[in-house]
Amino acid sequence: MLELVGKKSKTEEAVESIEAMVAGKGLASGDKLPSQRNLSELLGFSRPTVREALIAMETRGRLVIEPGKGVFLVDKGTTVLLPSTGSARSDHPDLAGRESQMYQFRYAIEPAVAGLVAVNATAAQIEDMTHIVQEMRAAMAENCLSRFAQLDFAFHAHMLEAANNRFFTEAITPFLNMFFESQKLPLVAGDELLETIAEHEVLMEYIRTRDSRAAREAMEQHVKGVARRAGVRLVA
Repeated sequence: MLELVGKKSKTEEAVESIEAMVAGKGLASGDKLPSQRNLSELLGFSRPTVREALIAMETRGRLVIEPGKGVFLVDKGTTVLLPSTGSARSDHPDLAGRESQMYQFRYAIEPAVAGLVAVNATAAQIEDMTHIVQEMRAAMAENCLSRFAQLDFAFHAHMLEAANNRFFTEAITPFLNMFFESQKLPLVAGDELLETIAEHEVLMEYIRTRDSRAAREAMEQHVKGVARRAGVRLVA
């Protein structure tokens, strides 16, 4: 995440407020935090700021965001698989020989999720995903790849939640970290980041217009693009 010099950002202020609330309430590892809406009302920050604070805390290993379940505190020593600038091949050997299978799985599942999102997502969920894509563009402009990867992870996790179908959520959540670990493989810089953002923006346009078929096709193209950038050939 980008480090600001001097005046604290709103996001950092929100992080400190959440930590103070956690300490004040005596919350511990495994405890569930209030919803984003409730945190926003309780702490006096906007929902986008609260969301960014939670993402920052997840990046630091302070909590874990589980789509469809909520946000849970974890001990700082707990291992949580999150996107980073490191290579997935070296960080997670278990994934190393299975990139092709992982992308094939994503190609089969994510388009269906995208189609459901276009139909089932609430206005607030669409706003959240739109905001994440905007933040991805800002992270690219700052050449902050770790931030970009975290936002990419957050976007796809939000997609799963916004499908509002508990069967998808319950089936995929146990494998969510490995499922989206594949996203960091193709992240380098330059034109490839632009392609990734453009694919997300096209997808969001179809979701906003509630075009389920087009959203599904846009997600297919996105997964193909991500796989291609990672050097993986998909068998469609």
